[in-house]
Amino acid sequence: MAQVLSPDEWVNLLAKRLDERWTRMAVFDAYFEGDHRIAFATAKWREAFGLLLGEAVDNWCPLVVEATAERLQVQGFRFGSGEDADAAAWGIWQANGLDAAADQLHTEAIKLGESAWLVEPPAAGSSDPPRITAEHPSQVIVATDPGDRRVRLAALKRWWDDDGYVYATLYLPQEIVKFRSAAKARAGLSVRWERRPGDPGGPNVLGVVPVIPAPNAPTMLGGGQSDLADCIPIQDALNKLMCDMLISSEYMAYPQRVLLGVEVPLDPVTGQPKQAAQVAFSQSRLLVVENEGAKIDEFSAADLNKYVEARSHLVQGLTAKTRTPPHYVIGQIVNASGDALKAAETGLVKKTTRKMPAFGDAHEDMMRLAFLALGDSARASALDAETLWRNPESRSQAELADSLVKLKSIGVPDRFLWEEYGFSPQQIDRMLAAQDEQALIDGFAAQPDDGPQVEGVSSASE
Repeated sequence: MAQVLSPDEWVNLLAKRLDERWTRMAVFDAYFEGDHRIAFATAKWREAFGLLLGEAVDNWCPLVVEATAERLQVQGFRFGSGEDADAAAWGIWQANGLDAAADQLHTEAIKLGESAWLVEPPAAGSSDPPRITAEHPSQVIVATDPGDRRVRLAALKRWWDDDGYVYATLYLPQEIVKFRSAAKARAGLSVRWERRPGDPGGPNVLGVVPVIPAPNAPTMLGGGQSDLADCIPIQDALNKLMCDMLISSEYMAYPQRVLLGVEVPLDPVTGQPKQAAQVAFSQSRLLVVENEGAKIDEFSAADLNKYVEARSHLVQGLTAKTRTPPHYVIGQIVNASGDALKAAETGLVKKTTRKMPAFGDAHEDMMRLAFLALGDSARASALDAETLWRNPESRSQAELADSLVKLKSIGVPDRFLWEEYGFSPQQIDRMLAAQDEQALIDGFAAQPDDGPQVEGVSSASE
């Protein structure tokens, strides 16, 4: 496939795939941002209340995504069997500000199903580190070999610029080709591509496609998946329920008074009931009726608690489907023990842990490619690279310290204990250096002090 397609064929094929994929992803992106459709509503309901309550959403989608994303934190990388984290890899990570970029990449992948890393080598003769960026799936797509999805055949990055033109960069194993639309175009329209004026591209010095997809919870055939797929139907039901509750609070939250046998004042011109009389009646606290045969009755106010109960039921279903801890949605913790909280978060912790291998593979491929850009063939070809993650389980300081003391008693080295506690590789290096310094100070302090020697006076032993 890669030998048959020309760069012009690749750019058209990948641009089409990018549009098709974003059509599916755009639904998840809209729900995350609170731009929801009105579902489960009749035509009459839409006609009466659609415009009035179109923005009344009870949005739980950000919580579902961020509950997992906040527990995915990279602490470092390890190459080989040594205990130490790789300082050079972490230096590349920090030089590119990837603490923040990785959080964005994880969030977008969990929300939409996939994100990507892009690695660009430094300029020839430059001492700068490779440039690494997290890429949004609305702009970047990767084509892989159908027989081996780890083999990247091509990748495309496309964007609309402020000048009105559409730009695209095609990454192939042996070359990088840069395109621009032949004319100005709006997003969503197909374009005719031409080589970018003044910068058509050049050879790919890395020899591999430098875009690494980072899928969220990938399946064997379907690729990455959005965590919002299962919760959108429940989200739609919550929105409709919220709208119905607001309508009821407007029309039925107060008792409705009814007067029987009372003549309503009419407008002499139109013959219609006077609106002012109706408003005064609705606001009056004292009713005076002259007709002796008039009767006063009322309709009871609606019980809005029924809506609250139904909403709680749907939220419980949402938390069960997405494995979000109940205390995340309740907003408060009442008389909950540490064991109870740990049990409540077990599903979220397991869900987060299952995402780490796929994201970790992408991070490791990205770091190997960065070392390839630096000419470090040993690390670039290392198959035993490992991403170090912060423990996703939340535990109290006392509980964590107690468990580490017990591990220390069975001979677990300090470095492993510090990693388990959550210290970063840099903090651990500083602590080890401080530990060596303290040992040296203690060694000097432990040396015996023979006191001052006076010339001509021998010690007792002599």
